[in-house]
Amino acid sequence: MLKNSKDITIDELISCVSNLKYRGFRFVTASCADNRDGTFSLYYHFDKQLELENIALTVSRDTAIPCITTLYLCAFLVENEMKELFGLTIENIAIDYEGRMFLTEDAPREPMTYGANILIERKEEES
Repeated sequence: MLKNSKDITIDELISCVSNLKYRGFRFVTASCADNRDGTFSLYYHFDKQLELENIALTVSRDTAIPCITTLYLCAFLVENEMKELFGLTIENIAIDYEGRMFLTEDAPREPMTYGANILIERKEEES
């Protein structure tokens, strides 16, 4: 468990983030972890005067996650990352790369999920 962490539900996400913004916290980043049971742990990290506050929630793959870019525009980067690399549904991202921020068209889908079918091939060195 993270220090200064609060477990919330998906329905509380926007109000909780809004409260942190109102209290003067800046958004640092968000983290995502595949729990290997069809759920994902999401952690949102905020800072105020070198003190971190963390929000934790667990969602299923098909959960529609509201974006927080309406409150913190800079969150568009990590929200695109979670959408693209973990296959999560994040609604209404202010700047949405539609799955092409990191991955090319022929890249494996959802490469950070457990069981992603990724093959690493060693390329021969050129002489």
